[in-house]
Amino acid sequence: MKHPVRYRLEYFLALGLSGLVRCLPPGLGQWCGAALGQVTFSILRLRRRVTLENLKAAFPELTGRRELVRLGARCYRHLGKNVVEVCRFPKLNRERLAEVVEIRGLEHLRKALGEGRGAILLSGHFGAWDWIGAALALNGFAVDLFARSQKNPFFDDLLIRHRSWLGANILLTSGTPRAILRSLRQNRLLAILADQDGGRKGIFIPFMGRPASTAPGVARIALRTGSPILMGFFVRQPDDRHLFVIEPPMRVDRSGDTEEVVRRILEVYTRKLEEQIRAHPHQWFWPHRRWKTQPPQER
Repeated sequence: MKHPVRYRLEYFLALGLSGLVRCLPPGLGQWCGAALGQVTFSILRLRRRVTLENLKAAFPELTGRRELVRLGARCYRHLGKNVVEVCRFPKLNRERLAEVVEIRGLEHLRKALGEGRGAILLSGHFGAWDWIGAALALNGFAVDLFARSQKNPFFDDLLIRHRSWLGANILLTSGTPRAILRSLRQNRLLAILADQDGGRKGIFIPFMGRPASTAPGVARIALRTGSPILMGFFVRQPDDRHLFVIEPPMRVDRSGDTEEVVRRILEVYTRKLEEQIRAHPHQWFWPHRRWKTQPPQER
């Protein structure tokens, strides 16, 4: 299959950036990441309109254009830092991880996996989400990351290599659902970022003031396998260190119709994610068209 030339150009650009960042001191690398984010927002303007529209709808109290732009720029600077940190994964080990990441709640994961049915860790494109696989793998967990493929196959391969460098395994959404079931049957930890648009087959859950189509697959799998569901979020701190908080297993009333139980699970997850976003609004991935799919009566 022949790919566009720009795919190769994007790949070599990302490869060069990754190599350059690893040569920089961490502090300078963070500064460069923030600068990259600012340039992307202010000059390149990639997804800037989508970001500002999403922020305006989610935070109607921000009536001034200047406030929205300031928050949007802060979001992009945060994303730029995320990019730099992923580029540095090949230099990471458990000792270096401990210097920049504080983890709370690993005992909840160990207890959940002790049941022998695997466990599902739900998170979102919030904070430094790419650290989840690295942090869990370096702490001895057999972890599978459920991720979407990128349009650019060369860049996708590079991203997979970085994400799996420290021992995490990548399960692509384009693969077979059997891989997910196999992961849980082998008592592995399945980490999923469940906050992307769920399309027309999704269930509409209130999120940041608007109904958002949410993919129900992970909840249905949990009900089918009996695997416990936990939630965990990586929160960037003011000094660019990270706090990874893992909550106890989700407690949801599982009586009644299966689809109603699925909705309850998605509502709990969405509410917890929204709490994190409102506490740290610049740390969510606002460029994503999260509300692209509208309910039938509104479409």
